[in-house]
Amino acid sequence: MLLDLREIIGVPGGKVLFDFAPDMTDAAIGSVVRVTQPRAAGNVYNRAGVLTFSANVDAICQCVCARCLKEFSYPVHKLITANLTEGGEGENPDGYFLQGDKIDAGEIVLTEFVLDMDEVLLCREECAGLCEDCGSDLNEGPCSCKKKIDPRLAVLGQLLDNSD
Repeated sequence: MLLDLREIIGVPGGKVLFDFAPDMTDAAIGSVVRVTQPRAAGNVYNRAGVLTFSANVDAICQCVCARCLKEFSYPVHKLITANLTEGGEGENPDGYFLQGDKIDAGEIVLTEFVLDMDEVLLCREECAGLCEDCGSDLNEGPCSCKKKIDPRLAVLGQLLDNSD
């Protein structure tokens, strides 16, 4: 979504409001499979000649748990802020450049959203994951696998068996 900022570029205290559904089809990263119901609302504010982009972004991420591989929904709320500049490439690595007197709000929201997301997400904090031998879901109970003994300690186990 292109925002026209021509009315506020030379007007300190000027503000342009926006509210839109950003395209988040490219937001799949790490555990996030897809993003649904995205909404971005905020403003671009001219504070003494410095343009500041500010947005509240809400979405529901469909994710795959990094431990048990089950799909789950993860509601996300992020506050995004960014500085906007009129300069050319390389002048401000922390900001976004105006395209004439416009800015692509969708690009800013998508970039900042992806950069701020955790790559590894869990369905719940205490997720036990999968058994590395049989693949059973340990959240549903213990598996029937025998505990493996560290080969470096196997000799000690034999000593204990012989002491009877």
